[in-house]
Amino acid sequence: MKKIDFRSFRGFILIEPVMVVAATFMLIAYPLTQPSREEARQTTCVSNQKQIALATIMYAYENDETLPIVDDSIWANIDIKGKILTCPSNRKDRSFSYAYNKNLSDVPLNKIDIPTDIALTADSDREDSKMTEFSDIALRHRMDETTAAIVSFVDGHVAWQDEYDVEYILFK
Repeated sequence: MKKIDFRSFRGFILIEPVMVVAATFMLIAYPLTQPSREEARQTTCVSNQKQIALATIMYAYENDETLPIVDDSIWANIDIKGKILTCPSNRKDRSFSYAYNKNLSDVPLNKIDIPTDIALTADSDREDSKMTEFSDIALRHRMDETTAAIVSFVDGHVAWQDEYDVEYILFK
């Protein structure tokens, strides 16, 4: 019987085909993770706008139930700063991604008839961080074939508004 010398054997070891299969699986699975990343960005954006809406409502309750004056320092007036003002889906290099409804400047809460339908903040690409109409809203979120914006309302709720619903948002 012939003796086999394993030192001169030039074949695959077990780890090599396992690594090839793992690498192939990673290349196939990578595109499947993209939708979940966008959903995570959208969740962060919803959370940011919810916190901004709650901070605004708290500001109003501390100031005779009147919403803040909308000027160049609107975010400082409400005491909001940092990453909360940046939507992770915003591809532009800016310090903020949201705009505040300018029509609500210095308005008492009891003068707002339908707080569930009036926009407080929304995704926006405006330089001055103020919005007055639906064309100021940026549709930056995508889900399947739909583009949409995330909008917070005076009553504090936050909603996904697709491109068809945005034009029906009230600003006054």
